Amino acid sequence: MENPTPEKRVFSLRTTFGLRVGATLQDTVPGREDATIQCAALKYPISESEQGLTLVLTHGLSSHKESYHPTITHLLRSNAARTRANWIREIWSVDMPNHGESAVLNRAYLEDRQERGRKEGWDGICNTMDFSTYLNAFLSIPQLQGHRVVGIAHSGSCAPWTHALTQPDRTHSHPFALIFIEPVFMFPGMSPTDPRAIHGAANVRNVLAKRDTWSDRAEAKRWLLDIKGSVPKGRRYEQRDVGTSRSSESPKNSSRSGKNASKTGNSQGGKTVWSKWDDLALDLFVEHTLEEVLEPTPSYPLEIMKSSSYVRSVLRKEEESPLYACLQHTVGPVQLTRMCMALAPSTGGGPGCGDGSVGGVHVIWAEVEEFISKFAKAEILDAMSHRVVSQRVVSGSGHLIPQENPRGLADALGDVLVGHIAVAAGLTVRAAL
Repeated sequence: MENPTPEKRVFSLRTTFGLRVGATLQDTVPGREDATIQCAALKYPISESEQGLTLVLTHGLSSHKESYHPTITHLLRSNAARTRANWIREIWSVDMPNHGESAVLNRAYLEDRQERGRKEGWDGICNTMDFSTYLNAFLSIPQLQGHRVVGIAHSGSCAPWTHALTQPDRTHSHPFALIFIEPVFMFPGMSPTDPRAIHGAANVRNVLAKRDTWSDRAEAKRWLLDIKGSVPKGRRYEQRDVGTSRSSESPKNSSRSGKNASKTGNSQGGKTVWSKWDDLALDLFVEHTLEEVLEPTPSYPLEIMKSSSYVRSVLRKEEESPLYACLQHTVGPVQLTRMCMALAPSTGGGPGCGDGSVGGVHVIWAEVEEFISKFAKAEILDAMSHRVVSQRVVSGSGHLIPQENPRGLADALGDVLVGHIAVAAGLTVRAAL
């Protein structure tokens, strides 16, 4: 199969900002307001089958919609090799409102809201409850009406899905199924010594202290990899977009899988989070989470102006830091159980499904327990009342599975989608001829 080329879309979503965990649209909350927010998305049209599944993917904190492109590429290739592709109708990947391209489109509103909050004494920073109402608005767009939507969420975008699906005033039907990838869920009364709380508090501090401006993207990539001196050819920054990505490389040079998935570090660089990433995933991160800034600088003679440029993160540090606080990912066990029950096969109801059946909730874990410990997994599954339909583990990967092992993630998603969700949808998935 050729490299998939997505269509870039922007939607104006009418939504509500300023809710807090546990609040509803009827509650009076300081700073709560209705707003029109821009949503940047990628649409991969796969088939014309009205019965096929429509996948909606949301990224983790500090990431971006293009982060799933390597995974989507491998998923579609694997699907074409082993099945007929018409069980997938569309794939959508969405930027959260203060991330990626959406952040650039919403910058004026985000900054204005923060300034008004400072003056009036309320918190104007975009939070995960804002993500949930934004997601609710996206799931309500006409383009998704009547679709069998399968939500796929990674890390910090899992709690927003839970809130979006359990709010009594949501404006969309339940999705057909959900797949959580390394879900970050905190619970009321959680101990501050829990590893999730410790990691979250450290992230809150570390984000504020981290560097967020560079002379250009090449320097940013060198910093991310902690490379001193010249950059080895295979790790130099290359400008790539999802329509022209270098996805046709051999596995050893592109998306690694299995036990070698995390062994992408560079011997000339230090050991950083980013040194374990897939090459394409790293270049897409550098391309889509940074923006170029032009600064006019006076020169002689005074009538002549030159410009200097640099790059900076589109997600500002003061916006990112609070997103790692425990409260941002706190959900009630009752919420999770209610969500799982609504999506339990043969008991719920989803659009486009005449018999009322749905495809359930599924979880994909990382083999390396960097963030979600065995205890945390058990607590999450308990909170879901053990109503998870299936679980998978991606070999050799840490918490950032989409970035570290997109091929392994694609294999796990394919197993869940073909082996469980397509079956629940009554779709015939035949081997390719």
